Amino acid sequence: MNAGRPDRVRIIRTAIYLIGIACTGMGIAGLLKARLGTDPLDAINAGVATKTGLSVGASSWIDAGLVLILAWILGRRPKIGTVLVAFLIGLVINLGLVVLPAPHGYPLRAAMSAVSLAVLYLGVTGYVLSDLGAGCLEELMLAMVAKGAKIHRARWGIEAVLLAIAVALRGPINVVTVVFVALTGPVLAWTIPHVATWLRIPIPHHDPGVPLGDIR
Repeated sequence: MNAGRPDRVRIIRTAIYLIGIACTGMGIAGLLKARLGTDPLDAINAGVATKTGLSVGASSWIDAGLVLILAWILGRRPKIGTVLVAFLIGLVINLGLVVLPAPHGYPLRAAMSAVSLAVLYLGVTGYVLSDLGAGCLEELMLAMVAKGAKIHRARWGIEAVLLAIAVALRGPINVVTVVFVALTGPVLAWTIPHVATWLRIPIPHHDPGVPLGDIR
């Protein structure tokens, strides 16, 4: 019976990794289509591109590299899946920008932003729990959790710093950017342990002796 459990966990992790990438890419594309703001890191990427003349894509690679170096210093070594996350999510974003409609009027734009955020959080939860490689910010968050930080506090701290940098660089800040900073930590602190319990898989870098509620 025990021999089948690793296979089950491996299949689940692969599935939620791929589903997570698809949901994250579509969620970001939806936010871009709604035009009410995006996450602070993307605002930084736009700000860096404006200040330096680099493309937004090149700026995002540089910023992601710096975040991953910091996560590595804290003990979270990046995996090949982390690189694939950035590449594959980019492809899904491009697809989403083609197939998703552009809403008109504030109510429809607000509704699309809300749905896109929910899909984005579902995606992030999926590839974090897959333990096959997460996004750069999630790797940093997991490194901080492994050091004893609560998930919501770690993410709040990360997003607050990013928002301050984005403001300093005069990146595109809007209402969804502020909402993203406020909600991301608490939402992931709820979804990660609950989905892990539902799927019966361990949380990456989580001490089994610590109750799941204690990491929130």
